[in-house]
Amino acid sequence: MRGEIGRRTVLAGLTAVGAGQVLGQSLPSDPDVVVIGAGAAGMSAARTLLHQGLTCVVVEAASRIGGRTWTESTTFGQPVDHGASWISGATANPFARMAREGGFTLVDHSDAGTDLFEFDGSRASAAEEEAYWRAWAAMERAMARAGRSGEDVAASTVAPKVPWSATVQSWMGAMDYGVDLDQISTADYWDSASDQPSYFVREGLGAVVATLAKNLPIVLDIPVQTVNWSGKGVEVGTPRGTIRARACLVTVSTGVLNAGAIRFIPELPAWKQQAAADIPMGLLTKVPLLFDGARLGLGENNWVTYRVPEDKPGEACFFIAWPTGHDYVFGNIGGRFGWELARAGQAATVNYALEQLVRLVGSDARKHFIKGFATDWALNPLTHGAYGAVRPGSTDARENLAAPLADKLFFAGEATSTSVPALVNGAYLTGHHTAKRMAKILK
Repeated sequence: MRGEIGRRTVLAGLTAVGAGQVLGQSLPSDPDVVVIGAGAAGMSAARTLLHQGLTCVVVEAASRIGGRTWTESTTFGQPVDHGASWISGATANPFARMAREGGFTLVDHSDAGTDLFEFDGSRASAAEEEAYWRAWAAMERAMARAGRSGEDVAASTVAPKVPWSATVQSWMGAMDYGVDLDQISTADYWDSASDQPSYFVREGLGAVVATLAKNLPIVLDIPVQTVNWSGKGVEVGTPRGTIRARACLVTVSTGVLNAGAIRFIPELPAWKQQAAADIPMGLLTKVPLLFDGARLGLGENNWVTYRVPEDKPGEACFFIAWPTGHDYVFGNIGGRFGWELARAGQAATVNYALEQLVRLVGSDARKHFIKGFATDWALNPLTHGAYGAVRPGSTDARENLAAPLADKLFFAGEATSTSVPALVNGAYLTGHHTAKRMAKILK
């Protein structure tokens, strides 16, 4: 077609100086598969495709790899995970093995302590702490009972009315799922595997994920604009030309899909679009606050939680103190309140988190505070949120999103995982399994 750039031309052009950083091995001139996204799912898939004897190229819109799992050390001079932080369900999590083999330092966080406060900043009594843990147990029982019986309803409809309920809802909803309890499906909760045992990585979980990129044909700074799957193969349109391949694997977030950032030709079928719409992006904003070495009376790796008014579940910022001995705490703000603060801006979000911490540990914290920041997942056009959460009544959405089209358009990522959704290991596993499925079709 007139004006169209052949795949050999565009792939050769991508290696030119200034045309996008190329990582790992040389790019194939005519790949079997184009993988969209160099997060855990995309890199896992690429490794599996190569192992299966297929060629591929991974195109990434960002200037870095890792997607929503990213460690950086520039801001604080210490590694900070902007996204995923835990190796969850470590006995079945492939990143536990990778971390150990790579010489990373794993710190068990399964039985971390809790610094529990009343709303006024006073320490909770032993009786109140016991009530807090009873509320956790009651909430988990209620959600499990509904999910086990096949009820696909909003978790808020089964939430027990007990003391500390709003506090537990804040953790389980806004700060775990990234959405509030009325947006969580009890069936999806029941289908999810346990997240214990869990580990921190002292060097950062994002640093472990980054090791997946070794020797992979990845090109950075290449946003995908169109995916034409109308012909025999696929044509992936980028600002630097069109890449033709036999198949395409899409690993972008449902936020990107729902925003229409990639135009599919022909349009995705209605049921596929509905699947993406039924897994809207939740938000967990992390707010790391750096201090001068003072520990402010908080235990290393401890959860820092305070009582939330029962009529305001989710409106809070809870913390993890001094993870693996670093000199920062990181706040967690999610759900609707997280979106609200994100719209208010970085300064407002950091100020809110610092105010909550000062209320708990005292004004001396200000003397030891150096600086802070808030992660930008809410406003990032390459994510539009942190991770997907299935709407109540839509438990088939994950499977529908994962279903391939015409044996040449495939989907993977945390939102397609039915057992470990919203987690980086879920993304990794979906990439691996989808790539094996592709290999059976394409070889």
